[in-house]
Amino acid sequence: SSGLISAGGGARRGLPVRLMVRPLESSPFAREARAAFEYSISNFLWKQAVFYAERLVAECPCDETTYLVALAYFHNQEHQRSRWHLQGNRLHEARYLLAQCCFALQLWEEAEDALLAPSSGMYPSASSAEVVNGASGWYLLAQVKEKQANPAQAVEYYAKCLELCPFMWEAYDRWSWLILGTPSPSRSSTSGMASSTFTDEKFAQSFANLLGASGPGASLAANGTQQQRPGAELGATGGAPRSQNAPPRNERDYGGGVRKDRRSGVGIGGRGDPKDSGPPPKRLTLGSGEGGGEGGGEVSLAQLLAKLGPALHAMHGYETSQTLALLSALPRRHYETGYVLGLVGLCLFEAADYKKAEQVFQQVWRAEPHRVEGLEWYSTALWHLHKDVELGFLAQQVLQGNRMKPQVWCVVGNCFSLQKEHDTALKFFRRALQVDPAFTYAYTLCGHEFASNDKFDKAIPMYQNALTIDPRHYNAWFGLGNIYHRQEEHENAEHHFLKALEINRNNSVLRCYLGQVLDALDKPLHALENFKLAAKGEPPNGMAYFQKARVLINLCRFEEALEALKQVRCLAPKEAQVHFLLGKVYMELKRDRNALEHFNIAMDLNRDSKDYHTIKTKIEQLKHVAELQDPEPTPPPPSEGPPAMSRRSGVGPGPDNRLELSHLLLPAGSSVGGSPHPRQQGGGRGYHAISGRPSAGGAGANPLPQWPPQGSHGAHAGYPGAGGYYR
Repeated sequence: SSGLISAGGGARRGLPVRLMVRPLESSPFAREARAAFEYSISNFLWKQAVFYAERLVAECPCDETTYLVALAYFHNQEHQRSRWHLQGNRLHEARYLLAQCCFALQLWEEAEDALLAPSSGMYPSASSAEVVNGASGWYLLAQVKEKQANPAQAVEYYAKCLELCPFMWEAYDRWSWLILGTPSPSRSSTSGMASSTFTDEKFAQSFANLLGASGPGASLAANGTQQQRPGAELGATGGAPRSQNAPPRNERDYGGGVRKDRRSGVGIGGRGDPKDSGPPPKRLTLGSGEGGGEGGGEVSLAQLLAKLGPALHAMHGYETSQTLALLSALPRRHYETGYVLGLVGLCLFEAADYKKAEQVFQQVWRAEPHRVEGLEWYSTALWHLHKDVELGFLAQQVLQGNRMKPQVWCVVGNCFSLQKEHDTALKFFRRALQVDPAFTYAYTLCGHEFASNDKFDKAIPMYQNALTIDPRHYNAWFGLGNIYHRQEEHENAEHHFLKALEINRNNSVLRCYLGQVLDALDKPLHALENFKLAAKGEPPNGMAYFQKARVLINLCRFEEALEALKQVRCLAPKEAQVHFLLGKVYMELKRDRNALEHFNIAMDLNRDSKDYHTIKTKIEQLKHVAELQDPEPTPPPPSEGPPAMSRRSGVGPGPDNRLELSHLLLPAGSSVGGSPHPRQQGGGRGYHAISGRPSAGGAGANPLPQWPPQGSHGAHAGYPGAGGYYR
C-alpha cells in the first residue's frame, strides 16, 4: 500500500502527512524497534518508549506508528504533544487516546467529538452514534458530560457503559451519585441497579466478549503490544484521569511514591511518635457483632459487587445505618481493606460520631500509611474533637508523602484552623485547589475559614464554586444557609438549609439549623417538629434538645421544656446556659429552690461574661421572694459547709433533698466548684463555654441565651451554634 495518504485530510489542516512507505513488519529495523518500544512500555520507561516510537514513525509513517508515538507521549505526560500527533488518525484506538488527551487538557467539546464515530462527514449525537472503544468510551463520554454540567446525559451514558461492561465499578460509583441528584427517580427505585447489574451471568458474558474482542487494534495486541485498549468493546479506561467532580468519598487512585522534605514539620503543631497517641484502637463493632462476615468461603466478583454496590448507593444517599449494616455483611478479608473501612469511617463521620470515626480512620491509616483517600474526613473528625496534637502529627506525616494530592493540604489546613490561624489555613486550602481545582471540599473549607472571620463576601463565592462543581455537596448548601442565618436573612437561610436536607435528610445538625430559622420566621410548631426529628438521631444531639426547650419555653410548655433541658444537662453538665434556662423554667414552675440552685451554678460557670449580671439579677429576684416568705431565715451551723452537691459535674441536689432556701443563696462571686472556664465536656459534641451573646428571644422580660453562643468559632465539635461551623 505504498504511497497511500492515511492522514485523513491532515495536509489541508497543516498536520503531518503520514505515508505508508512500507509495511510495518517488513524490515528487521521495524521489528526490532517495535520490540524495543514494547519492552519500554511494559517496563514503564516512557522516555525511552518515545525514542523508539519516533524511530518507527521515521521508518514507517502511518496511522499505526503515529498512534504508538502518541501513546508514548501520553504516558510521558505530554498530552498536548500527543494530541497534535493524533489529529486525523482514523484508528478507533487513536480516537479514544485523542479523547483522553483532550480530557486531560480540559477540551471537553473536542473530547466529545473524538469519541463519537463520524457519519457522512458529520458528528452525530451520542444517542444515534457508536462511541469508540466500547464501554470505556461511554464512561469517558459520561465524564465529559459531567464537566459540561449535563448530569442527566452523564447518568444515561454511565448506564450505557454498565450495560456493555457490568464490571465498570467507577461508572457505577458515578451513576449512583448522580442519579440521586436527578428529580425523577426515587432512592428506592434506583437501589436495585446493583443486583440487576452485578450478576454472574452478565460477568461471564462480558469477560467472554472481552477475551474474544477483535477490531482495528487487534493486530497491535497480536504483535505483542501490551496496551489492551485498542478495539476492545469492554474494558477499563486505561490511563483515563478520573473526574474530580465526585462525592466526598472520591479520589480512590493511589498517590505516587514517598519523598522526604526537611520543611515538612515547619509550623505544624503536632509532635511525638505515633505510639504516643495510645495503643492501636480495638476493632470497631457494628450492631451485635464485628464488621465483616465470614472470613472464608469462595465468592465471585459479581457476588462481591452485588453486596458492595447497594452499600455504596446507600452511602451516596447518606443512609448511614443501612450502609453500615450492608458493609458488615461483606467477607472479612474484603471488609478489612482500606476502601471498605474508609466507607465505614465516612458513615460514622456523617453520623457525627467522630470518636468512632477517628478509630476507624486510624485503623485505615495504620494498615495503609500512605493512603490519601479519606484523609480530609479523618482530619476534620480530629478538628471536631479538638485533638490538636494528633492532627498536627497527622499533618507532619502526610507532608512526607505525596504533596500532589489535595487531601494532604486539607489536612494541613485543618491543623492550622484548629489553632485559630485562619489566614494560614486558607493558604493551605488554596494550595489544595491549586493541586486540583475541582476538589469540592477544599472550596467549602475555604468558605468556612472566611466565614469564621466574618468575611461573608469572600465566603459566599467559595461555597458557590463548590456547588458549581458538585450540586450535591450539601456542606456548601449548609455554609450558605449559615451565612444568611447569621445575617438574619431567614428566608434565604431556610431555602439553603432545605436544599441541604434534600441531599442529606438524616442530618440532625441541618435539622437544628432549619428549626432555628423557622423559629425566627415565627413558625414555632414547624421548628419544634424539626428539633424533635433531630433529637432522635444517634449519637444524642444536645443542640436539638436545647433548641427544642427554647421553643417550648416560648410556647409556655414548661414541663416539656424541663424534660428536654434535663437531657441537655446530662450531655453537657458544665454548660452555663443550660443551667440558666433550667433556673428560668423552675421559676415559672414555682420551684424556687431548684431555680436558685441552677442560677448559682450558671453564675459560677459564667462569671467573666456579660450574662453574669443577668444571672445575678435573677438570683436577687429569688432572694427577694425568699425574704418575703421567710424574713428571718435560720443561718446554717458554722461547722457545716454548703449543701452537698456534685460540684464538679454541676448537678445539684434532687427535688426531694430537704434543704433550707437560704443554703442556696450563695453570695455573688462565690464558687460552686470547678474553674470558671471549664474545658469542653460531652465528648466533643459541641458543648462550649458561654461567650456572653444572648439572643433576643426568650420568656419573660430578660433575654434568653443562645446556646452554643453566636460568634464563637470555637464550635468545632459537630453540633455548633449559630456562629459555629459544621464542616
